[in-house]
Amino acid sequence: MRIVFIFCAALLLALGVSAQSLQMVNANYPGIYCRFDPNCKVSANEQSDSITTTNGAATCTLMSRSFPGTSLDSQGTYGYEYQLTIDSNGQTPDTNILAVNSLNLTFGAPNYFSFASRASNQVWMVIAGGPTGLAPASASLDGSNVVISFDPPLSLNTLTDQSTNTLVFGMISDSAPQPATAIIEGSTQDPEHGKLPFKLKLRAQCPGQ
Repeated sequence: MRIVFIFCAALLLALGVSAQSLQMVNANYPGIYCRFDPNCKVSANEQSDSITTTNGAATCTLMSRSFPGTSLDSQGTYGYEYQLTIDSNGQTPDTNILAVNSLNLTFGAPNYFSFASRASNQVWMVIAGGPTGLAPASASLDGSNVVISFDPPLSLNTLTDQSTNTLVFGMISDSAPQPATAIIEGSTQDPEHGKLPFKLKLRAQCPGQ
């Protein structure tokens, strides 16, 4: 019995430490780019991928971009930025609310970086100088996956709204970008079907593992 108890305790401890919170910091453009380039400018490789929900009421788009560090302190590292957008596709069906709760990226552990008088940042959120939008509520590292959570969720009512988006958020890695699969999780809700969860896969740029 004691061995079983010790095993269960060890398992619960392992599960507890498998997901760790990441340090987030508010940033601005071009201030955050000054970390990567002496002139505070970057040449980003940008791509977007979209998917339409099964009921056709909305399209989710994930923008991802990457850029190499060229300053003395950032050479050998890469910056990554992401933004989620939901569009109603110009439709006005019966009330349909689409909500995204989280974005899962195969990123690995983000590098620590100094910004805003703090040396232990891991995720930046662009609150000034860039697109306005919903800020992530938290970020965590679960194994090799970075999970960006939204609370409240990123939501769109297709009866009244055309589009909604997050603000831009980013991280740093020592690894060069490669194509990867990102997962967004959320739900749709309408009078006929009620609330139904979904999990959608989108292409994104992430560090090579």
